[in-house]
Amino acid sequence: MCRFVQFLIAFTLAAPLHAHAARPFVTDDARVVDEGGYQIETFVKRQRAFKEHEFWLLAAHNPFGRVELTFGGTAMQSSLDGNSNSLIAQAKTLLKPLERNGAGYALTLGVMRVERAPPTPVETGPYVNAIASYSFADDSVVMHTNLGARRDDAAGLTRGTWGIGVEIWMSERLYGIAETYGERGQQPTRHFGVRYWVVPQRVQFDGTLGIQDGNPARRFNTIGLRLLF
Repeated sequence: MCRFVQFLIAFTLAAPLHAHAARPFVTDDARVVDEGGYQIETFVKRQRAFKEHEFWLLAAHNPFGRVELTFGGTAMQSSLDGNSNSLIAQAKTLLKPLERNGAGYALTLGVMRVERAPPTPVETGPYVNAIASYSFADDSVVMHTNLGARRDDAAGLTRGTWGIGVEIWMSERLYGIAETYGERGQQPTRHFGVRYWVVPQRVQFDGTLGIQDGNPARRFNTIGLRLLF
């Protein structure tokens, strides 16, 4: 492993964190980083309805061919929920590679640790996510579906999770994304955006807008960078 990647992984483990799929999706996909490859994702998220900012950093590596390991974290400053830091460790296993005009399947297992200001106790919860992806029209449209669960330590229960998303080919370097996702006890989130490959399959910039109804409603935007090597 190169020293640059070692540094980034060490940084994510020392910093705050959260997890998700390849930017800018939250819904996960039945894909993994190429065998022996690395991926770095970072982005900022800002709420528009109230004062809240998040910074995310995720590092992934595929040492075994069909298993992608991810470590990372997020730092959040929120006038509504208070400040918090999170750490995550995750493994995604590719059960069937996604093929053009076909389907792919994967399974994700992970654990998340959330630390808030005292006296709130540290929360640690495992999660599982089953993933199915489908390719249509020679990959012009790819749909991703998720069904899983996570342990909510604070509430003392297990929450079901779900997600449905599509990515749409717009040009050689530009893709649109649209998704909706949620969990038991929450209103669904609607999320839209674009990803642009500055260097195809190596350097990606992306931006999104999201909406979640509630009291208060959440209106957010994100800007992100993804590196593959």
